[in-house]
Amino acid sequence: MGKELQPAMKLTISVGGDERSAHHPLFQEVLRILRDIGLEGATLTKGVMSYGHRRRIHTTMNEITIENLPVIIEVIGEESKVDRAATLIAELLGSHGLVELHPTAVARRARTERERTES
Repeated sequence: MGKELQPAMKLTISVGGDERSAHHPLFQEVLRILRDIGLEGATLTKGVMSYGHRRRIHTTMNEITIENLPVIIEVIGEESKVDRAATLIAELLGSHGLVELHPTAVARRARTERERTES
């Protein structure tokens, strides 16, 4: 069975792990928005080292300065859902994160003739 490339949109959100919204970690609120909009799945990755616009190094290698390490959340989906999520998340984050949109293509198993006629 072959693979078909289908157009999609990738949303990448970067936020500090210590950032909060209404006493909840901001990354949890981001995941709630993604789920509520109906995007099928998201991946959250926690960084081990970073620096931001103040050029201060954040790392897990020094127990004293373990603070606000980045959390990266990625999701791929339909452009309309991803655009709606990006707008809501950008409003939520304000100046406490970064929202990126990237057009992409996703390889999916090609539908069989039978699957095409049944849909």
